[in-house]
Amino acid sequence: MTREPRQRLVSALGAVAMVATAGLAAVAVPTAAHAAPPGATTEQALTETSTTVRNPDGTRAVTLHAGPVRLRQGTQWRPIDLTLVAGPDGVVRPTAVAHDLTLPPTGPVVRFAGGGSAALEWTTPLPAPRLAGHRATYPQALPGHDLVVAATSSGFLAALHRTDPAAAPVPPLTLRRDGQPAGAGESIAGESMVETESAVSRVVAAAPTGPAPVPFDTTVQTTVLRSDLSGDPDLRLGSYDGTAVARSLLTWDTASLAGQQVMSARLLVHQDWSASCRPRAWEVWTAPAAGPGTRWANQPVADRLWATSTDTRGHTACAGGWSGVDVSELVRGWAGAGAPTGTVQLRASDEHDPLAWKRFSSAESAHVPHLEVTLA
Repeated sequence: MTREPRQRLVSALGAVAMVATAGLAAVAVPTAAHAAPPGATTEQALTETSTTVRNPDGTRAVTLHAGPVRLRQGTQWRPIDLTLVAGPDGVVRPTAVAHDLTLPPTGPVVRFAGGGSAALEWTTPLPAPRLAGHRATYPQALPGHDLVVAATSSGFLAALHRTDPAAAPVPPLTLRRDGQPAGAGESIAGESMVETESAVSRVVAAAPTGPAPVPFDTTVQTTVLRSDLSGDPDLRLGSYDGTAVARSLLTWDTASLAGQQVMSARLLVHQDWSASCRPRAWEVWTAPAAGPGTRWANQPVADRLWATSTDTRGHTACAGGWSGVDVSELVRGWAGAGAPTGTVQLRASDEHDPLAWKRFSSAESAHVPHLEVTLA
């Protein structure tokens, strides 16, 4: 993740008075979210977090991601690929990530590219895992519980899933960092969150970042007081029980847009799970920048509503998928102001409605949130 110091974004958007309210709809997005738009020429400018191509009509299509989508190998760019595979040595690893994640029989271990390491505390040999995409499931790792390990862009998530409702309680999962005990993770949500996951304990290991990384995304939640959630593969919004509340913040590097003529812009997010398929509104606000130290108590105050949607995906009768919302006026404001970064806050319109609880993919996942911008 980029570690250049982030300048605080001042909402110099007074000239942009329009509040755009748009209904979200299903959006056709390539499997690799960083792929070039259909019909684009092969002329490309790539970075770790952005793609620029020139369209046949002379316009430029710029995609800005909330986290890395590719890594440099020699003189070539390679897409990040979280798919877990067993190597010739029999050790399971993700296909292409910046950090050295391995899944030996003693549990996942990640050695960070910038130094340091993290490992799941596990005292007994694990059974052979079942691999499916970026997930490894260890059946009956503890009596009545499966251990599921998911690769992320900067580490891993480990969760215990109860498979037998009568199973005895198990100790919470814990991590070791640089060989030292790091303790258990804070509870992320209550029983309402586990309707589709049955997770009774979870921990996240993620690479350390600087104080103001750009791009960046994170979640703040009233029930999570100490933990930095920026390494989590989920972004959350709404309330799972009508009391606890979560919001998410995303920051992009918008320096390349300064002074450019923005013809259109869309925010795309992948909805993984919703409390139901009933439409529940959620909103896109602008806010000052957030960082790894951002928690609910010190979150930046959102200053303007730009879009509202009732699009709801990720439940039994409404499969998860990409959704897009028009943020053209917002991005024009950033470009016109020469803003080096742009930050949005995602929140539920009714933050005390349990049916408005949603989980989106974060920059740590295979579905990185991004802006699609068309420049003249």
